[in-house]
Amino acid sequence: MVRAFGNLVDGLPDAVITGDLSVEISRVEADSRLAGPGVLFVAVKGSGGDGHGFLKQAIAQGCVAVVHQQPLDQYLTPSEISKLEASAQLPSTRSAPALLARELMQRPDEKLITAAVTGTNGKTTVAFLLQEMLSRLQGPCGMLGTICYDDGKESVPAPLTTPGGPVFFRWLQRMVTSGCQSVAMELSSHALDQERTKGLGLSVAVMTNIGRDHLDYHSDIPTYVQAKAKIMDYLKPGATLVLNKGDDLLAPLDTGNHPVLSFDPRAAKRHENSADLVLNKADLGLKGTKLELDFQGCVHTLQSPLVGRFNVENLMAAFNTGLALGFDPQQVSAALAGVSQVPGRLERFLLPSGGLAIVDYAHTHDALGAILTACDELSSGRLLVVFGCGGDRDTGKRPLMGRVAAEQADAVWITSDNPRTENPATICADVAAGYNEIQKPRSVGMKVIEDRREAVEDALSEASEGDIVIVAGKGHEDYQLVGDKVLDLDDREIIKDWTGVQGSGN
Repeated sequence: MVRAFGNLVDGLPDAVITGDLSVEISRVEADSRLAGPGVLFVAVKGSGGDGHGFLKQAIAQGCVAVVHQQPLDQYLTPSEISKLEASAQLPSTRSAPALLARELMQRPDEKLITAAVTGTNGKTTVAFLLQEMLSRLQGPCGMLGTICYDDGKESVPAPLTTPGGPVFFRWLQRMVTSGCQSVAMELSSHALDQERTKGLGLSVAVMTNIGRDHLDYHSDIPTYVQAKAKIMDYLKPGATLVLNKGDDLLAPLDTGNHPVLSFDPRAAKRHENSADLVLNKADLGLKGTKLELDFQGCVHTLQSPLVGRFNVENLMAAFNTGLALGFDPQQVSAALAGVSQVPGRLERFLLPSGGLAIVDYAHTHDALGAILTACDELSSGRLLVVFGCGGDRDTGKRPLMGRVAAEQADAVWITSDNPRTENPATICADVAAGYNEIQKPRSVGMKVIEDRREAVEDALSEASEGDIVIVAGKGHEDYQLVGDKVLDLDDREIIKDWTGVQGSGN
């Protein structure tokens, strides 16, 4: 797609436009490494750095049009400025990559049913539920989330939960071209705060829950909640917010004039609430889940192959989203009944001992507690848990995760989980300190094994019939970040390899 520079930037608020307005633009980029002929480079001054410092590189690579915030002469020589055929200066360029990319791609979000999910836990599972549900009810549905970007014809691993504006809107346009009728997406708190998807119009927004996460970026819980709440800014006029009123931090949220369909995953008999959708009864088993739901006085049954207590919340969020989009409850229930296993989310593997291994992405103390609670309800034996904490991230959650493991598991292995530039031994010690704070732990023992493969295999070797080994933190990830290296490591493959060897009798 090609647009004239003047036509493309004309809608930007308070833009000071200079140069040849007819310059043809075929791509918008905020990454100078991708700049070149036909590219409009946007210099973003943000928390992660200053894109103005890369204007020289963009021009050297053939870029002749830029959008900037700071005066160009602070970064470029007169000779370099003369190579530019057009430019636009804005009071802030933070949201410009998304706004410009959306216009260049001819507003693809307006041609799709757009369903977005945010929250601390459950985003990926709910987005997968929505993708499969909408595919059954509406036709092909795309995906943008933690695990993959999927345009309906091609799916690739996701480098970011929510990509920057140019990538984001290019994928939406790919979905339109591929014949998708809808898209399910995850909007992270980082993306919402950084306005990566500015201009997006949502048909429905889902807020799952709030727990402690990313406080290295957001500084405190109120700021984190405020970032998540920005998803409401993207709702189209009259579009509905699906809200978890069973979450103490979301229940009092100011939702303004937006229509709200709320749900409460707690049993209705135990709580007085005004939620639209409440849980009457949940039958949980290792083969699936059966829910009896009350929607505004009418009872509906929802069956799913997904297991675990926390998936009650995810299923209710997806159910309400279907209703918010105007589908009949029976249609929604039938569509959700066939949803398959979500990669790395309570993914199950049978062990030769008669036990079970479960891989899950849980990487906060709330999520780890939820997965342990869910498995405790499903297990006839012990809970053995292997987990770690990421390096160069919120250090405050490390002892919290150690405490949860001590209180809720029968045996604990603390190991590495993307240590990045930190010493893995230091991270493990921080987690172990929290474990040791519990005076009367449920756990009968704790091991620190930095090598993740070794830790997982050691835990698997301890499992007996009826036991569940929970390997938490990385889920679908097939790598380990150590220093500046990306090393191959996949918890699921470790389990498959170990199971294959043990099962062969070797």
